Amino acid sequence: MLIPSYECAPDQPSSSSANDETGRYRLQLRAHRRRHRHRSNYLEHDQLFDLLTQTAETDKVREKIRRNKNKAIEREKNEALCGSERKTVHLNSLTDEYDPPFIVEIRCQNLFEYEQGLADYLAEQKCVHGLLRCVQRYGEIHVSRRPVGHGHWVPHTIRDVPVSCECMWPVDQYGHQEL
Repeated sequence: MLIPSYECAPDQPSSSSANDETGRYRLQLRAHRRRHRHRSNYLEHDQLFDLLTQTAETDKVREKIRRNKNKAIEREKNEALCGSERKTVHLNSLTDEYDPPFIVEIRCQNLFEYEQGLADYLAEQKCVHGLLRCVQRYGEIHVSRRPVGHGHWVPHTIRDVPVSCECMWPVDQYGHQEL
């Protein structure tokens, strides 16, 4: 249905000569507005439905991402392959003060037992069904030191501190391992 275009606005009274045509035009405009209004309501409902659907899908995606982040944040639990003993050594003495005031030594169990006199000889400690060897690792620890009563701290390095006991590939038995 074609709607004739007249310069006359539908809400304003028209001249008496064009009453029939403008009346008809007003009816057509009114019907057109009604149809358009219903369409816009349907469009609004469709848009609201789409928006709610998208929001629900977005919430599902966010929930999935949150769950994956929580899995990633969960602390991994690892078990040492070699038995070891931890010993806290306090560094402060009557003459010197240290920061931090202590260090932690980690020794392989066989070395610890031998040093404590619990074993007569230093036995080789094995791991992974006796295929690999437990090796004592040593390192340097950096601390600050000052004489008691003084305000000036000086860097200090403690060498050959047992820092870990690791399960390693015995090259002398199996040869060099190429990865």
